Amino acid sequence: MWTERKRAEESTLDMTPLVDVVFLLIIFFMLSTTFIVIPGIRVDLPKASSERITLEPEEIVLSVDEKGALFFNKDRVDDETMLERLRVASQSDKEVQILLKGDTGCNYGRVVELLDMIRQFQFHRVAIMTRKKSGAAAPSAVGSR
Repeated sequence: MWTERKRAEESTLDMTPLVDVVFLLIIFFMLSTTFIVIPGIRVDLPKASSERITLEPEEIVLSVDEKGALFFNKDRVDDETMLERLRVASQSDKEVQILLKGDTGCNYGRVVELLDMIRQFQFHRVAIMTRKKSGAAAPSAVGSR
């Protein structure tokens, strides 16, 4: 009887180290995961039912807000500065992806002017950011290659 009780005690498995390892792995993956963040310029994107594009780490986001102000990534710029920054970007890499965000309330002509600036430097990968028609906040895009 004494030996049976001793064997039963020896065969138990302590789950605490296993739970600790699982939590450490979860914390490691949560901290090491990177998220793609779109620069925080408030633009009310139009809706479209086109397919999603993949966002790349090396990309340029050009925005036009409802008042017609231009933004290069997060920086507000005037027309001359936009042209200069696009010229510098085109000299380093014409294959960089350019995302164009135009507010639904902005002047359509202003968006066309920005597209003209982009085409002036012969960028090959331009996408226009939109929202899904279902009202979801995830960005999709209509683009050209």
